[in-house]
Amino acid sequence: MSIIQDLQTISNDRAMLLDEKLENLLRIGTEILRLETGIVSNIRGDQYSVQSVVTPGDSIPEDAKFSLFDTYCADVASAGSVVAYHNIDIQPGASHPCFEKYTLKSYLAAPIHVFGEFYGTVNFSSLSPREEVFSALETDYLLLLASWIGNELERQQALNNLKAQKVVLEERNSLLNQITNLAGVGTWELNVDSGSIVWSGALKRMLHVHSERVLKPDEIVNFIVSEEQRKSYVNQFQEMIKTGEDFAYEVEVKTDAGEPRWLESRAHPIMENGRCVKVIGATVDITQMQIDKAVLRHKSELAESALKARSDFLANMSHEIRTPIHGVQGMLEALLATPLNAKQMELASIASQSAEALLNIVNGILDFSKFGSGEISFEEAPTSLSETIEEQIPMFLRLAEEKGVEFSASIASVKGITFIADKLRVGQVLINLLNNAFKFTKKGEVTLETKCTRYGRGRYRVKLIVTDTGIGISAQQQKIIFTPFMQAESSSERRFGGTGLGLSIVKQIVEHYDGKIEVSSELGIGARFTATLTLDDANAGAMAEKRSALNACYTPSKEELSTLKALIVEDNEINQLVIKEQLREIGLASDLAVNGEDALEKVKRSIAEKSPYAIILMDCHMPIMDGLEATKQIRKLGHQSSTLPIIALTANALTKDKEKCLKSGMNDFISKPVGVSRLKECVFRHLSMQFENNVSALKDPA
Repeated sequence: MSIIQDLQTISNDRAMLLDEKLENLLRIGTEILRLETGIVSNIRGDQYSVQSVVTPGDSIPEDAKFSLFDTYCADVASAGSVVAYHNIDIQPGASHPCFEKYTLKSYLAAPIHVFGEFYGTVNFSSLSPREEVFSALETDYLLLLASWIGNELERQQALNNLKAQKVVLEERNSLLNQITNLAGVGTWELNVDSGSIVWSGALKRMLHVHSERVLKPDEIVNFIVSEEQRKSYVNQFQEMIKTGEDFAYEVEVKTDAGEPRWLESRAHPIMENGRCVKVIGATVDITQMQIDKAVLRHKSELAESALKARSDFLANMSHEIRTPIHGVQGMLEALLATPLNAKQMELASIASQSAEALLNIVNGILDFSKFGSGEISFEEAPTSLSETIEEQIPMFLRLAEEKGVEFSASIASVKGITFIADKLRVGQVLINLLNNAFKFTKKGEVTLETKCTRYGRGRYRVKLIVTDTGIGISAQQQKIIFTPFMQAESSSERRFGGTGLGLSIVKQIVEHYDGKIEVSSELGIGARFTATLTLDDANAGAMAEKRSALNACYTPSKEELSTLKALIVEDNEINQLVIKEQLREIGLASDLAVNGEDALEKVKRSIAEKSPYAIILMDCHMPIMDGLEATKQIRKLGHQSSTLPIIALTANALTKDKEKCLKSGMNDFISKPVGVSRLKECVFRHLSMQFENNVSALKDPA
């Protein structure tokens, strides 16, 4: 019993280190077995390492290493059980490799197992042989000692593993704390059963809470400023505990220091057997994000206000500039229609050309602004490009004759094909390119060429190529030629004039049709502009015929026109004279109303007197009552007024202005300034419906 007591005493001594325990156990073994050397070995593969040793004179150092096959322990490793050699000379004899290297004469060893795996041996040996063989009691003691040592090694390894895991865990916790602190993340944990809450230091600092303060759930809820948010938070938190689904929320809080902050938190429930036992979460301060959102929202509102102000400014400027231009052009047009001598005709023509140039500048600026603000619209309809070009050729032939240059156009490639396109916008491309070509060409020629190729089913690639022999464009200038306000070199700009918007508008129109505009040029030789457009096929004849039918217009005779009267609603005195004179030239008599209220009264009176107006030309901006409200009131007067053609004749030219006019009940929209021909076409188009239906009751609505 004393042996077992000694083993137990040594094993239970928690103050004793493992090395000391092994040494004491080996020392007891040498005394009991009467063998001078005791060793605990660790065997890995074919390497034998001394882990603990007791020997006379300390002749074997700890950590000494040997080849396993040069030791008797190789027999233990092979057998997996106790090996006992009381006299080496007898067994195993001189043939054993260890016999030649070492002078051992007696050897007893047992295998050590740690966690069920072979670890090594506990062995005892002596330089002198024993007379008697090892007894069963000595073998049992050895096995008991091997088991005891195995248990101690297991315990030590377990402790080492725990320490290693603890170190790793501490390192990870430290790293996690550093990361959360750097990221500004505060973590927390709620024990659902006890209601206890643990907050990280980062979260306490976030809410200016003292580091030693212990918080309760109701105290945490009170950080939320809004009562409504507080109730919503509690309800959603309770729902999360029931369902086990994650919960994310943003709340405005007031810290312990009284500072308002915004927090975003995410909570994750820990479920056991379908019940939430714990909730863990992470919280970040999003105050700056909320401030940034508010600033961005404010900037967006400012930008929207600026866009509205810009749009209003464009509308006002369009109205204010176009109104006097309309007066100038109208009066010049009327003047040119009167008998004039050659000098007077020359001066009036120059003035008319100047007014036209001024209008082109205004239109260019307005079109560019429309593109920039998204106001521009495209009216896609079946269009014959050959007809569109042919309509422009006479004008450019006259211009070529005036400048003494040649002009030729080759349009065979687009003849007989009808495309879906906006005739006005395609015309703008053509006019801008040809105007530029003539502007910068003093001698030589200007040519227009078209090319048309199939581009998939039902589509075409159309090229409009304008070539001139003018002053040319430098390589540097070609890089910026399509940039607004910058296409002319400073010397050319002063010499030839222009706003620098034409080619920029061309570029935007061409890009609308999935195309591109290109330029190639050399100084002093000339330039070539190529506008490529991708256009849909309008199925040629069928849609073109339909369009022709829709656009068919009956032309009334002078006798028929003499029975009709128009109402001009206009507050500007010059425009009153212009429009009245234009209607007189068309052959239509007219009355005048100076504002919407006046117009409403005149329409009422005309109906009462059974001599209603055939058509109304309505300005939009007028004092007392504007044209939009006047139109709405006229439409309310009854059946006759509901079909009365009302045409907006206004200096406003933005898309939204047209939409407002049509929405108010007007039938059509013409922007000032307007020439006699365009006004005549519009008036006749609307009057033709009455003549075709033989509405004779218009003159005598009995």
